[in-house]
Amino acid sequence: MTTVAPQTEYTPGAIYLAGLTQARAPHIGVLLAKTPQYGTLFHIRIDRETSPNWQYQRRKQAIEGEVFLSSLLRISKTAVASDPDSLRALDETIGAAALEIPPPDNDEFGECAPWAIRLVKGLHERGVVELMDEEKLAEEVDEFARGSKAFASRNKFPNLASSRFCQ
Repeated sequence: MTTVAPQTEYTPGAIYLAGLTQARAPHIGVLLAKTPQYGTLFHIRIDRETSPNWQYQRRKQAIEGEVFLSSLLRISKTAVASDPDSLRALDETIGAAALEIPPPDNDEFGECAPWAIRLVKGLHERGVVELMDEEKLAEEVDEFARGSKAFASRNKFPNLASSRFCQ
């Protein structure tokens, strides 16, 4: 069992592993916080209307009042300045790293978290974050996201913490 350091401050310009509550297990993606109201979510998903397999998606993600977003595990020690140019550059860096990680060529449940961890590793290789232990980060985000199910509410801000294994 891993424990996360408490984090009570949501910071635009910081990078998080986002946990979205689902019936079986949380869905995990990488989120670049842009404002208190929204960020950009980088993740894989299955959209059976377009493909039977996982596909990469980059989309605007609501933060406040989003019923499914239940946890945000901060993985960047510092935040970029929240000016539009800095946020755009970081968004493009994360997006470029994400495009280099092929989604799994299957429709098996549970592929999103390993893909997100591979994206974090790619960000580490680019000097964006400092990944200290890939396996322990995966365990940490799984435990934190599963334990944050009660935060899946329009009336609650997502549960926040800082990773002990990635900064």
